[in-house]
Amino acid sequence: MKHSFIITIYILVAGIATVFAQRQTAPVDSTLLQENPALDRLLQLQSDLSDFVFKDEERLLHRNASFRFLPSIRRTPGYGFSFGLGGAVSFYTDKTDLRLRRSEVPLAVSVAFTKPFSYQIACEPTFYFAGNALRLSATISYRDWLEYYFGVGYKTCHNPQYEKKRYTYESALTRFKPSLQFRMGNDNLYGGIVAEVWHEQINNPEQFVVNDTHFRQLTGNTSRHSATGTGAGLNITYDSRDVPNDAYHGMLLSAETMLYTTALGGNTRYGTLTVDYRQYVRLGSRKQLLAWNITSNNAFGNHVPFMRYATIGGLNNFRGYYNYQYRDKSMLTAQVEYRYWLQVNSQWGVLLNRFGFAVWIGSGAIGTNPVRYEALLPQAGAGVRFALRDRLNFRFDVAHNPIDHDTMWYISFSESF
Repeated sequence: MKHSFIITIYILVAGIATVFAQRQTAPVDSTLLQENPALDRLLQLQSDLSDFVFKDEERLLHRNASFRFLPSIRRTPGYGFSFGLGGAVSFYTDKTDLRLRRSEVPLAVSVAFTKPFSYQIACEPTFYFAGNALRLSATISYRDWLEYYFGVGYKTCHNPQYEKKRYTYESALTRFKPSLQFRMGNDNLYGGIVAEVWHEQINNPEQFVVNDTHFRQLTGNTSRHSATGTGAGLNITYDSRDVPNDAYHGMLLSAETMLYTTALGGNTRYGTLTVDYRQYVRLGSRKQLLAWNITSNNAFGNHVPFMRYATIGGLNNFRGYYNYQYRDKSMLTAQVEYRYWLQVNSQWGVLLNRFGFAVWIGSGAIGTNPVRYEALLPQAGAGVRFALRDRLNFRFDVAHNPIDHDTMWYISFSESF
């Protein structure tokens, strides 16, 4: 029954994708808001901070570097509020090549005033060379964050109590993951090789974590542990989205497989396979959008660190469940979201048209491998959007899951997928 339900979800979403992909014939108009000088003046400070160089037509004409600056705020259940400060430099590696895409180097710092204090620093640069034939990207990050852990498997993770003095540990994680991809005929299709080195230090695990079987298998009888993973693999990506962080049309389909081994210097041995499919289609009027997403994350082997198991739950992963709430070796999710922006033709329209809403429904599953899932995890939710500017939205989401009877709310910028 569980397998049949999952197969039904795949068929349904794939069918919707086929139908609407055939209907999509024109790019979506990226102009989100009506022009209004008075309101634009009120937002001038935010606009200048976030994209002051981009508005300089002369600099754009000469293809010079540009800079974007943006503060952020998030609120997630179990963690509370976190605050961030980020910016990105974009430029061309060859100004004479008019076909070349802009390279970008973003940097973001986030802090959460938990006990203990948590923070993270992340940089995810992307460089294009040789007329877009070569793409070099990387994930470089350091995180010192308080993490929750409820064990592995549906029965252990079901209906947890978010007690910091029972289910948490402190994680200090360093990651370096470079990827070298080559264009494969189509302008949006890239494939190549990827490597990763990560090191994680676990400190001050609480009562449940210390007594957990998977934790003891990894750490023995000590309350402190560090693990290092060194791996290499292959990836392939097709990405035709117009704007990755807030797409109106296009598709993302990516797959990656990795093998982590002690032969490369680490002390962990396991493999992973991840698949991420997203599609965006305009419906009828220019302010209606249907988006859907299917993800599959899998870990293989008898020595998988519990921190690297597949998980369900969180701000962008599956909003009906707490961050990393469900954990096992395989995870599968499918969700469909409808997004709509107000279209008011009146004197109030210039303000009201900055508001929109979203509703979604989806289901996930966890299990010990990709063909054997233990339980279904449905969820649904709704949210409100406010456009600070075109393609930069403040969002407030409320999600519910009937399995644990939890209702939770989130605050963030940009869409979840």
